[in-house]
Amino acid sequence: MRIGIIGTGSMGRNHMRVVESIPELQLTCAADISKENLDDASSGYNIKTFSDHEEMADLVDAVMVSTPTTHHYSITKFFIEKGKDVLVEKPFASTLEQSDELIEMAKGKGVTIAVGHLERFNPAVEYIQDKVRDPLFIEIQRLGSFSLRSLDVDVINDLMIHDLDIILQWDKSGIAQIDASGIPVISKKVDIANARIQFNSGLVANITASRISQKKTRKLRIFQKNGYFSVDYKKKRVKIYTIDGTEIKEDIPAIEDVEPLFNLWNNFYKTVSTGINHNVTGKDGRNALELAEKVSNSIKNIEV
Repeated sequence: MRIGIIGTGSMGRNHMRVVESIPELQLTCAADISKENLDDASSGYNIKTFSDHEEMADLVDAVMVSTPTTHHYSITKFFIEKGKDVLVEKPFASTLEQSDELIEMAKGKGVTIAVGHLERFNPAVEYIQDKVRDPLFIEIQRLGSFSLRSLDVDVINDLMIHDLDIILQWDKSGIAQIDASGIPVISKKVDIANARIQFNSGLVANITASRISQKKTRKLRIFQKNGYFSVDYKKKRVKIYTIDGTEIKEDIPAIEDVEPLFNLWNNFYKTVSTGINHNVTGKDGRNALELAEKVSNSIKNIEV
């Protein structure tokens, strides 16, 4: 499968590296409006480079859109119209209307569209995916240091959206109430936020996301009847606690340390080649964006 990468910043370069490592994929080209970024990122690869992504169309079967969110819609639309499969970084698009249009276009053209919610492919998350049943309480901390990357969106759409997507896989009952707070600190958008989300099922999720913390923390805890899971996204480790009578038992399963980005691309390839979905679908990306918008809208004075 011939792959082109659009956007050769830090994530784009990671995509190039991983695509090059998978035998079923062939990195054929890359595009970026920054010649400096493009030249630096493509050094060492035998690929063609372009300042205009539209010139890539005849060289690819699929593309990864790894640009600022404001460009996701137009670039994804162009390649769908050309009949190409598309993997697009999160958040899926800038608006729900754009997301809906892209989903319908992909359906009409018969192409695959997938959203790069990378944390879904973390081996620790994959391990517990089918073990989480009717969760009662979920607590998540996603804290990271400040970066100039992704300042076109707030911390909800930058970081928290990963966890919103994961939670929505375990509870599809709908949202009963959202109580959220957040403040801009370094950028003009919310840089640190906390959201308490109550689902119609009774599940309560308490999520904190920050992009101004000194220490990087990625922790997920899921409480359900007779036990709970403690997940360290960063270490790709799971601790499982179960109640046996009056005794609490701890289990730390052995989990293969696979790079989530590698899993993401393998699943994208499997989906395209078999027609059986292994992706975070456009609809999944749209649903995560919708919940992220609700969290953002519940915070007053989003910009300063």
